[in-house]
Amino acid sequence: MQQIAEAIVNRYFGTNPQKIKSLGGGWYGRVFLAEMIAEPTKVIIKIHLFPNLAEKEACQLEVLATHATVKMPDVFFVHKATPDIPNDAIIMEYIPGFNAGNHNLLKIKEKNRVAIAEQIVDNLLSYHKVINPDGFGEIGANSFEPDWKKWYKTKADGALSKAESFYVSGKIDDVIFSVIRKAHELYDRIFYLPVKEARLIHGDYNTWNILLDENLTHVSAVIDPLNSCFADSEMDLYQLNHANGKDYKLLDIYASKFPLSENFPLKLSFYELFDHITGFYDANVEIDFPFMAALAKELEEQMQNFGLL
Repeated sequence: MQQIAEAIVNRYFGTNPQKIKSLGGGWYGRVFLAEMIAEPTKVIIKIHLFPNLAEKEACQLEVLATHATVKMPDVFFVHKATPDIPNDAIIMEYIPGFNAGNHNLLKIKEKNRVAIAEQIVDNLLSYHKVINPDGFGEIGANSFEPDWKKWYKTKADGALSKAESFYVSGKIDDVIFSVIRKAHELYDRIFYLPVKEARLIHGDYNTWNILLDENLTHVSAVIDPLNSCFADSEMDLYQLNHANGKDYKLLDIYASKFPLSENFPLKLSFYELFDHITGFYDANVEIDFPFMAALAKELEEQMQNFGLL
């Protein structure tokens, strides 16, 4: 992958990088920091592992940045796979910072931790205040669906199909699959309240995708949207509990600023389990069985709490 990053720098900046450093990556891509002599002296290269995601992410970054209250990286170039550089990639602005999700909160002063949490939530709310009057769907879509339950049902159907594949191959057990299948059967009863506005979501809004400044006093950037679209804004919220989000009390702060729906706990569990089934399948990565078992147990408990079981 490093050789691909070097080739991309040469292709788009006409020079060989002085230094290439791997910054890691996730299910869908690998990230490198490239340093050059001429401006821009530092750029981020995100190499995508699957086709057609780079253009989508660049578009999502552009739309989200328009409404963000904190910095998001500018995209310099989008590379489409070629025979000599066989992966799609995004070449982006480098924004210095420390990953908030990997940082020990004990090293952050209390007043700064509170301020950072407020910034994180206020930025998310700035996305969620954007309403698409045409309805639910992908950014840049030719048409939209006015009924959330109808639009999201296709996603839930797809997740069930992927769960069936995992079950047949022994990657999930009877317990997890039975919860998924039962929740799918109860779809109309779980989503019994209409979602009236199609709001802009980030899609992967957790502290791993948030950068802090070098003094750990404020948020310096938000990065890496995933499946950003016009959706039920509450679909974004389970991510607030990931990484160290609970320590920041992000979901509590959000709920204090924006009322949650009556069936929010039930929907939250449904979204998290079904989205992770889809994610593990689409990224073709090994399933975290204890994690998925815990998600299935939580959804089952929520269905019981709402009198569905």
